[in-house]
Amino acid sequence: MNETNDTAVIHPVPIVRPGLLDRLKTNSGIRTDEAFAASIGISRATLDRLRKGDTPDLRTVVMIARSYGIGLSEVVTEVDPSELDAELAAAG
Repeated sequence: MNETNDTAVIHPVPIVRPGLLDRLKTNSGIRTDEAFAASIGISRATLDRLRKGDTPDLRTVVMIARSYGIGLSEVVTEVDPSELDAELAAAG
């Protein structure tokens, strides 16, 4: 007899490391979000979504990494969706 497990599996979601974008912007001396987004090759709206914890696409992760000479694993991390708000609040 097969038993069913009603427990939902929660999969981690990839996000840009909390606080990374602001640190890169500050360390590069860029003053505006528009100029910072342009330096990465993304829109200001995309930058805002990434700061709020939206999952980045691979192209965006690669563009951030290349623009600032860092590894892909330095750009993204995985978080449990239920912990996303706490993770973002702690970073900024």
